[in-house]
Amino acid sequence: MSTDSINYSAVTQALKMAPGNPEKIARAKQLERDYNDTISLMFSEESGVSFIPVPTTQDVDRFDTRAKETNNPDDIARAHLIRDRFDYYEGEKTAHIDHRVLGGQLRTKLAEGTVTRADVKAAERYAKSNPTPDNIGLYTQIKRSAEEVSHNDNCNSTLL
Repeated sequence: MSTDSINYSAVTQALKMAPGNPEKIARAKQLERDYNDTISLMFSEESGVSFIPVPTTQDVDRFDTRAKETNNPDDIARAHLIRDRFDYYEGEKTAHIDHRVLGGQLRTKLAEGTVTRADVKAAERYAKSNPTPDNIGLYTQIKRSAEEVSHNDNCNSTLL
């Protein structure tokens, strides 16, 4: 079984970005079901391998070693799933730092007036991942600023 398309961080990101949009909620829930079904299939009583929700380095090494020794596609898939889960939780350890840095960068760009469309998307992710009044307000301000820049560019191009 191939698990190249299964990514725990994509599942969690989809679930974080879904609130307020029924289509995104449906897609995120389907993605979550598919992921959970894969976990149930790969880590069943029949396989004799237990799933580890928050794996350690030793767990990853153990699954990688088993996959290399057996060269069994299921063991390789299990090793991939465990490594993916490990990588996700390792990234989460510094997510709060990344989150604060992103917030600072967005506030600076807003103050300088150098907001781009990519910044609007980043601000949306920032606000949805930590929906405080300040973060939602920042997203709204960045969105308005980008719309004003876009509107001014359209007006200037019609004058020429």
